[in-house]
Amino acid sequence: MNTIEEISKEALTFWGYEPQSTMAIEEMGELIKALCKYKRYGYDKSSQEIKNNLLEEIADVHNMIDQLEIYFGVEEITKIRVDKLNRTKERINKLKEEK
Repeated sequence: MNTIEEISKEALTFWGYEPQSTMAIEEMGELIKALCKYKRYGYDKSSQEIKNNLLEEIADVHNMIDQLEIYFGVEEITKIRVDKLNRTKERINKLKEEK
């Protein structure tokens, strides 16, 4: 069975960084457009088609990010993500204390 990581590595190896980074940019643009449409039509009022498109674009961007992580280093990026999430948690805790 092919895993997400295996297929992501294969895609990155087959097409290479340059075209896949361009594809990542395109997919992020499509996600931005889908998010704007979801907001414009109203979160609770958006049609299932708009919601489904948004889910598709999130999945596309996630798949491209997986490839970028492989290229740049999953472990290093994970460490940075954890550090940033910990800072976010600290900010949340501080704001809760201020209330």
